[in-house]
Amino acid sequence: MAQDTPDADRVARVIAENVYAAFCRRATMPAHPLEEQTILARLVEAIRPQIGRGAPGAIVEAANAALSAWEQRDPDIRGPRVVAVNPVDGAVTLG
Repeated sequence: MAQDTPDADRVARVIAENVYAAFCRRATMPAHPLEEQTILARLVEAIRPQIGRGAPGAIVEAANAALSAWEQRDPDIRGPRVVAVNPVDGAVTLG
C-alpha cells in the first residue's frame, strides 16, 4: 500500500513525523496522545506543498508555522523550532 502513496506525500509524512518526534523530545508540554494524529496531519498539510520545490527553507518555514499554530491553540505547549531539513532522507534539526 505504501507503494501507492505519491512520493511527495511520503516525503512530507516522513519529515512531519521527524519534526513531531524531535519537537516532543525537547518541548514543554502536557501529554495529549490523542492529539498526535491531528498535529501530524497539520504538519503534513503544511509541508506537502513545499516538497519538490528545491527550497528546504520553505519546508522549515512551513513546519515552524504549523508548530506555532499548535502552540497558539494550547498555551501549555512550548518547544524548539526547525532550523534545517534534509528533503532527501527527511532528517530534521531543531534549534
